Amino acid sequence: MSGTRRALPAWTEAYALLRDRIASFPKPGEIRSVNHDGEDVEVLSYWPDASWTAPNDAKRLILLGTPNEQTAATLRNAGWDETAKMALLAGRPDDVEQVVKLPDTSALFEAPMDDYDVVEVTDFDRPVARGRMHYGSTFGLLSDPDLYAPSNPDVARRAVLANFAGAAFGHGLPWLLLVATSENAANLAEGWSKATDLSFWQQG
Repeated sequence: MSGTRRALPAWTEAYALLRDRIASFPKPGEIRSVNHDGEDVEVLSYWPDASWTAPNDAKRLILLGTPNEQTAATLRNAGWDETAKMALLAGRPDDVEQVVKLPDTSALFEAPMDDYDVVEVTDFDRPVARGRMHYGSTFGLLSDPDLYAPSNPDVARRAVLANFAGAAFGHGLPWLLLVATSENAANLAEGWSKATDLSFWQQG
């Protein structure tokens, strides 16, 4: 069976919302998303078989799960380049770190938005880390925090994730999900485990 026919988990739609994108479902097992101008078409699905053809207007693909090397070769021959490898991490809020001590010069701020909450860490009033979390019915989906040259990147990143973990625990959510870079996924913190791989492709 082609990977495009597998039902996608709920977090995949949330991943579009987390990045300010508008999602639609043109066919089973496929999410199409665009920016608020209706442009920058992105398609997300499980890895399809080699006979699959990307939509002509797609600018980016996100493929989930174990890579299909035949499909990867077909994509490269069609002018696509793999630009990033990431991973979905999963953890229970009460199993992961919920409190991180920040330096006395730092502060943490929270702001609710329409589709997600934002947490920002500052140092001497300068933003050094920022992350987002979308609340699903059974999970909180986090983005890997953006870092802006903090003096201690590990503490700044952990502080954002810990704040969201505490919020998810307070909301009674059973799961936290985090789309992390390959580097961060390779250094799993306590309570986190790898759920699946994500491969990002860009039209060359």
